[in-house]
Amino acid sequence: MKDKLNVCVVGSFKSGVSALQQMGHSVFSVIPSAVGLFCDLPEILAKNNFQPDLLLQVEFLGKRTLIQGLDKLDCPTVFWAMDPHLNLHWHTAYGRLFDQVLSTQQSMVSPFKNYGLTDVRWLPMYAFNMASPPVADRKHDIAFVGRLSDQRPARKWMVDFIRSRLGDRPFPVEQSLNYSEMLEFYQDTKIIPNESILGEVNFRLFEGTACGSLVLTQDLGDEQASLFEPGREIDTYADVLELEEKLKLYLGNDRLIQSMSHAAHKRVQSEHLAYHRIEKILQYARDAAHNRATGVEAEKWFAITISSMMESGMLDLPLSDVLSRLSTRQQDSSVVVATLRMQAVAGMNKVMDENVMTLLGGRLYEDSLDVNLTCSTAALRLENWDAAKAFWYRHLKAVKKSMTLPPKNPKELLIFWAKELKRHNRLFRGGFPFNPKKHLPHNAVDCLMSLNAAYPEDIEVLRLIDVMLRSRMELDQARGSFLSTLVLHEKQDWRIVFELGMTDLRSYRLEQGLEHIASARDLARKQGQEKAFGMTLKVRDTSGQISKRLVEYV
Repeated sequence: MKDKLNVCVVGSFKSGVSALQQMGHSVFSVIPSAVGLFCDLPEILAKNNFQPDLLLQVEFLGKRTLIQGLDKLDCPTVFWAMDPHLNLHWHTAYGRLFDQVLSTQQSMVSPFKNYGLTDVRWLPMYAFNMASPPVADRKHDIAFVGRLSDQRPARKWMVDFIRSRLGDRPFPVEQSLNYSEMLEFYQDTKIIPNESILGEVNFRLFEGTACGSLVLTQDLGDEQASLFEPGREIDTYADVLELEEKLKLYLGNDRLIQSMSHAAHKRVQSEHLAYHRIEKILQYARDAAHNRATGVEAEKWFAITISSMMESGMLDLPLSDVLSRLSTRQQDSSVVVATLRMQAVAGMNKVMDENVMTLLGGRLYEDSLDVNLTCSTAALRLENWDAAKAFWYRHLKAVKKSMTLPPKNPKELLIFWAKELKRHNRLFRGGFPFNPKKHLPHNAVDCLMSLNAAYPEDIEVLRLIDVMLRSRMELDQARGSFLSTLVLHEKQDWRIVFELGMTDLRSYRLEQGLEHIASARDLARKQGQEKAFGMTLKVRDTSGQISKRLVEYV
């Protein structure tokens, strides 16, 4: 690859385009809103007489475009997935059209690779090059920018909790600022509390630090700590008790805020600007192999991308167009699965039944986990119990797993599938609005959600949901609702009550959390298990704040 490149950038990435130009590269920018959903890139490039040495697509929430003709480009192609934690269900198909996929979330690199993508690398989000006014001159001690809605109850609980701890101190919450207004607002704010959707490192972390604010954010572990050092550049909290202590520490302490926010702003300037991300992209692209799908294979993955987005409700296209794209492309297990899922969404039960029985009778794709899962759960919807079991047995044979006791009913079969999918690291899909009346299960949580919809009070199902979600703190909000139902039926199980309390504390519900943990302590004491409770609390109460506050609940 030559030193000065012709780079085609698809996506709203003005700061990246500027960085490329500052480095002396020529840039042709394609904005999604200007080209629509389907972008015939070779045609656009030919019309503008631009021959790229590198194609970079930067994907954002909002207006999107899907590039056609990537296999015709004679240069490395790179896809930078900004929100893979919400879009993995279609990113894994679309990513096949590129030589290289970059994920802003380090935790998503392995899932991408598990779906067959070979060159996937971590590239974090970036920050804008903003000035950092002195902290003492800022108007707002603490403020939040973000939408509050019933779909994000934890965010509302966070805002309500902070407000309850501020007394007469103002706490502006802005929900309708445009992007430039938001950055100006941050420049006038000392402390920015942060909450993420699914435990992801989000843009607010970079936006706040870029403006020289102190970002007070959830503890997301090593990935976040590698970007900004907790206690020196940002600060973190594990639960609402730690958040309360951090608010006490920083509010009114302008000197400490200035020291930390200055360190964070310096880190942004040295490591996290768009310029730095462009440098890394160019470095990665120089050793990118030709990994993209081509020809009929590329057409197939493009069709599957569209069907995945349609299935999740992201696109509104004629169903016949989507099914036509799938039927005329290379027929393999992935096309079969995508077709069945679209037929399920459309309620095409008769056609779906014919397809399922053809696959079973023809012994087609017997080794495919996805085909066997999809057909088994489709057969359950069609009330074809024998076929549903047959696809489960096909899967067991394919993975050479010794025959377990045969499932006695649909509930048991879905539980078997849930446990097997968890074993295959198929726990859940972030951002996919699974509806058991509409969609076929894709992962363990989907199977259990289907069961919960059919048997909302079933203790076994509720316990399985709790166990499977327990290690995923980013799912506490969802887990808490299931635990609340479980506690109603298992009132004497102190461990369940304790788990509900811990989930409450991580979801900004202080009083409810402490009350539940105190109840768990009292139950354990009555059952002669006070020592076991103490050991459990010691392991989970890393800050010591829970034990300190429990003395108030005698």
